[in-house]
Amino acid sequence: MKETRIWLVLMCVGVLVFACGQPAPPPAADIAPVAERDADVAAEEQAAEAPDEAPEPEEAADDEEAPAAEEETEDLADAGEPAVEGGTPKLVVPESEVDFGTRRDTETIKHNFVLRNEGDGILEIKNVRASCGCTTTELEKDRLAPGEEVEIGALTNLRGRQGRNTKRVSVTTNDPENPTVHLTMTVTVESSVTIEPARVNFGEIYDDGPLEETVNIHSTIDDLTFSVTSAELTDMDFIEHEIEVVEPGKSYNINIKSVGELPVGNHSARMVIRTDARERPVVWLPISVQVIGPLQIMPPVINIRHSDTPGEVTQQQLRISPGRIKEFELEEVIAPLEDMGAELIPSAQGTYLLRLTNMPQSDILEGKAIILRTNLEEHPEVEIPFNVIMPRRPVGRAPATLTPEQREQMRARTRAAQQRTAESAGDDADEEDAGEEEGDAPE
Repeated sequence: MKETRIWLVLMCVGVLVFACGQPAPPPAADIAPVAERDADVAAEEQAAEAPDEAPEPEEAADDEEAPAAEEETEDLADAGEPAVEGGTPKLVVPESEVDFGTRRDTETIKHNFVLRNEGDGILEIKNVRASCGCTTTELEKDRLAPGEEVEIGALTNLRGRQGRNTKRVSVTTNDPENPTVHLTMTVTVESSVTIEPARVNFGEIYDDGPLEETVNIHSTIDDLTFSVTSAELTDMDFIEHEIEVVEPGKSYNINIKSVGELPVGNHSARMVIRTDARERPVVWLPISVQVIGPLQIMPPVINIRHSDTPGEVTQQQLRISPGRIKEFELEEVIAPLEDMGAELIPSAQGTYLLRLTNMPQSDILEGKAIILRTNLEEHPEVEIPFNVIMPRRPVGRAPATLTPEQREQMRARTRAAQQRTAESAGDDADEEDAGEEEGDAPE
């Protein structure tokens, strides 16, 4: 009996084993949730058996979240959110040049320029520098976030000016592509007291020829009367002048003429004419002339740029042609230093080329000259002087970032400038700033 029971148990176990090894039938629709739960249970059992492995479902979730983060960043960019940290500033001036047309010298011109930051970093306005005769207003802020803008005003008094005038304001920022921009105002000024011609250029003239010119100063307003009180000319001792009254209170002549021998070379200077006219107390008259001697030498002066490097030398070539004397011969050239090279090369139409080599770029040549020996009895020797040009030494710049004390001082100076009347600003420009840039000296 016991053996029979054992065989029955073994047969049942075999049937169960055989049944478990067969593939499961396709799940019906109504039992799908049960199959899913079974699968979840199996997955949990597998995870319990292998706890050191990262679960696949969580990795898949991370991969799905990354595109969502990128889409969120794009949405922020589209919404105009500034990326200030590590960004690049960009200064844009919608209107950097303004032409006021024709104005009277009794007026004052003013314009508000707009400075805008169209970059994605902080724009720092480091310095605002006005040219002579200009007054600028104080900036409300010197740091602009992306999209911000600020106005800066420029004012110029036209008193004492004539003809075409150009005034500039330079703005320095931390824009890496365009660190300095220039704001420009131009205007043509009709002067209440005008001078004609506004410039005297005698051009080329021989050293034995006389110079003579007359300029007229007159009022352009019917009820304006004035007098010319004085006229001064420096750096041209060979020119004299006199004031002639044409119509009292209305018109005056300045008669200019040369005296004695004219020095060979290029000459330029400014005559300062003073009047008692409130509208134009100072009138500037530029005068220039090129005096040609018996020979025409180009250039008339040998300019050498000084070098701090010991032993550095340079070379030049000059052209010598007929001047006041049309026929001549050069017999010899004498250099001031033994090691210098000086070669005369005859050219066409009675001209010569003078080739100078091994000229030291030091002050040893200052005050010396090349000597040309000729066949002319009246001018047996002709000198060509040397001019040593000393380099400009760099001047220390103001710090880019101002201290609070420096900023307050700058604001105080600006407020003081704003309080000055346009009349006083014009007075300052008349004598200190005239001629420093285009339009300041009469054209």
